[in-house]
Amino acid sequence: MLDPRLEACGTGLREVDDMTPPGDQDAELRFGPGQLRYYVMRIPLRPQPITAMTRHLQATQCLSSAEGRPFWMLLAAPQTKVPVLDASAAWLLKLNHGEGIKLHLGTWHAGPLFEAASASFFKLELADTNQSGHETLPLSRSLHIDLMLIHKFLHDCSNQPPNSSAEQKSPIWF
Repeated sequence: MLDPRLEACGTGLREVDDMTPPGDQDAELRFGPGQLRYYVMRIPLRPQPITAMTRHLQATQCLSSAEGRPFWMLLAAPQTKVPVLDASAAWLLKLNHGEGIKLHLGTWHAGPLFEAASASFFKLELADTNQSGHETLPLSRSLHIDLMLIHKFLHDCSNQPPNSSAEQKSPIWF
């Protein structure tokens, strides 16, 4: 979660020890009027390709795996605003075991994406987040995200000697 693009889209959350004082590692939450909803969301594997992205204008959202499995989020900065979202503005963020994400207000997102037939996630949002302050726009082109291929690429790159040409490549750029 060291990608510099994350700062524009949200806050990466990592495990901290119990009794850790509040600090920079914490997410700043903002919720408009309404009732908060914290729940365990179970979702099936979603079909590809991704043809649209969504954002929420009245509430930040927090998401982490309830199963301790890695997952990915397709993100684009909140400032991206046109009738059709430019697919080249979208990028993937991988969240590993023990990590979560807080999306800034208005961050465009699709996901969570994962490799299993279904997955469960802890989610904090407004109870009516998907009914009010919610916007979905089509992407300028469909994106097919092959997590198996990305996982293999990252594994192969981690086995390359330092300063190899593989370090210059990145599967998370579109």
